[in-house]
Amino acid sequence: MTVHSMDPWALALLAFMAALVASTIFSLTSAVSAVNSQRRVCAVLMSASASGFGVWTINFFQAPRSEGGAWLLLPLGIAIAGQCCALLFMARSEPDTTSMMGSAFSLAAGAEATHFAMLDSLTVQAGLRGWAWTGGSFLFTFAAFFAALSIWIHRHQDFGRWSGSLGIAAVLLGAAAILSSNAEALLAAPWTLRLAPLNPERLVGFSAAILGCAVLAVAQTIAICHAKLNERARRNARELEEVHGRLQYLATHDSLTGLPNRQRFKDRLAKTIDDTQRPGRSIAIAIIDFDHFGTVNHSLGHGVGDQALVEIARRISATVSKTATVARWGGDEFAILIDDVAARLEAQTVAAAVRDSFEEPMRFNGVEVRVRSTMGISVWPDDGRNSDDLMAHAEVAMKIAKESTGERALFFRHGMNDSLQERLALENDLRRALTSHEFELFYQPQISVRTGRIAAVEALLRWRHPGKGWIGPNSFISLAEETGLIIPLGEWVLREACRQARSWQTEFGITFPVAVNLSAAQFRHQNILQTVDRALSDAGLHPSVLEIELTESALMTDPEESAGVLKQLRRMGVSVAIDDFGTGYSSLSYLRRFPIDKLKIDRSFIRELTISRTDESIVRAIVSLARSVGLKVVAEGIESMEQLTFVTQLECDQWQGYHCCPPQSAARFQAMLVDRTETRTGIVAALAALVTRAGDT
Repeated sequence: MTVHSMDPWALALLAFMAALVASTIFSLTSAVSAVNSQRRVCAVLMSASASGFGVWTINFFQAPRSEGGAWLLLPLGIAIAGQCCALLFMARSEPDTTSMMGSAFSLAAGAEATHFAMLDSLTVQAGLRGWAWTGGSFLFTFAAFFAALSIWIHRHQDFGRWSGSLGIAAVLLGAAAILSSNAEALLAAPWTLRLAPLNPERLVGFSAAILGCAVLAVAQTIAICHAKLNERARRNARELEEVHGRLQYLATHDSLTGLPNRQRFKDRLAKTIDDTQRPGRSIAIAIIDFDHFGTVNHSLGHGVGDQALVEIARRISATVSKTATVARWGGDEFAILIDDVAARLEAQTVAAAVRDSFEEPMRFNGVEVRVRSTMGISVWPDDGRNSDDLMAHAEVAMKIAKESTGERALFFRHGMNDSLQERLALENDLRRALTSHEFELFYQPQISVRTGRIAAVEALLRWRHPGKGWIGPNSFISLAEETGLIIPLGEWVLREACRQARSWQTEFGITFPVAVNLSAAQFRHQNILQTVDRALSDAGLHPSVLEIELTESALMTDPEESAGVLKQLRRMGVSVAIDDFGTGYSSLSYLRRFPIDKLKIDRSFIRELTISRTDESIVRAIVSLARSVGLKVVAEGIESMEQLTFVTQLECDQWQGYHCCPPQSAARFQAMLVDRTETRTGIVAALAALVTRAGDT
């Protein structure tokens, strides 16, 4: 076999083919390593065939003729086998020094073996033959392939913006390694600076070279597209993993405070209980509620409320140890899991520290916010053997502490369940009572101090419980507010009072106002104006007959909104009275700001009026304050003639209390109206007679 002469065009084509083969080998190496194990064998065979054909083409280009076609298959098989071994080394695991050395060895051995199988009949200079030449050529080829693979693999990981230049350097090193295995043939070929004639052998060589370049180009394109698809798949997988991690975080953490949420807390508690490796250890959980936190949202806005919740979370987390778990239980409730508690005393110490952390007020945008915490604590294993029991008992203790006026942190006691069951039973009875018509309005008159006649009448709610008898509002109104039942219950009271007032107008021609108490929750309800208007319209009652009674705290929850609602009530013709005046803000500024018609002095000042100079001074000041802004004054809780004489001397406008009569049912109050007289004495006598008759029956 003879080697055709080398001219500049042939040498350039040979160098280009060597660089293309090296680039394809490296690209296919990266592509094969990214293929999953099920398709990896097929990918290795196809990639090895393409790159092996490129190596074979370089050798065939130098000696394009042979004695038989079958002879050409041997070097082609050797080239493909060498490439296949190299790819298998790189595809087995993450590329490391061992796999790169194995791959470089396979590439060098395959290139050398292909060369000798193709050019075994070359006539070369004697000095170039021998083991020394062969060994030196192999070592150089191996070293060049190993260096090229190392640069190619690590160019993105370690060198950043230099990766492009290093990739080119790796390809050039690989091309040098391929050409070094053909150095013997290149040195043996006749060289010429002129373009050699295009004889049949030369035409076959160039055709094979062009075909090899086409195969390599296709393989290179496939490898590049595969690399881009893999990169996109990896990017999508990373993004999906980030989204999944974010969703999992959001599912287990509170988005506002960043604390674990209720479900995450329950999971940690259950896991902590299951860990029984440490004998004698205890676990405590505390559930914390912040009293009247809703007023912060209503008066200062939800933005300040959110800031307050974040600050609360920060203070609790800063107080407890790093091993404790703090979670947002929901709304303004938080929970603490204290693991490895030595005794209840330690849990009590932690609870006291958390409670004391809120003695210092919080400040937002120049506004000072104070919160008061209530805490319920349960301890494992004394208060429950599983997480559900522990959490339920901590909540029971918290609710009991919330209802108590003295304790701010309570440990669960087994007797607490009974009171909770009673509360739940009362709640169920309350829901049933709304549909079973168990509620009834009682009426108590307000007497004019000047004329002794009825100036107004107050509607008071009573519950006729089928098993417990008559229940006063103090026993169930707070529960109705907590459960939201106050809205439908309050609407019923309003409608019934309007209906009854219209009935008295029709039957007796009575026109004095009927006063109805609105709770803070009912007054803040978005449909309160529509509810009042609908009650008046359905009853056919003129708005001037209806009087709304509100507490100071209900008005001051959101002064701006309250002023707007009161102005609209005034435009409707409804009058407004402030109930229990003197126990809240009692500020002249809000009396001038709000459209109010009447003040009702709280009964606590009337009770000691005859014996306390302080209470007398307070009542006198309230009357003077009301006079200064043109308001009427009603004295509540008059139970004796001495008290009545005092409020008369203090020039109160009206009085109300048991000295006249206790609240009466609608039927009994109507009987009193039938017998009423025009004098104060007649009214009192009629009411006293009515009370006597009621007692006899």
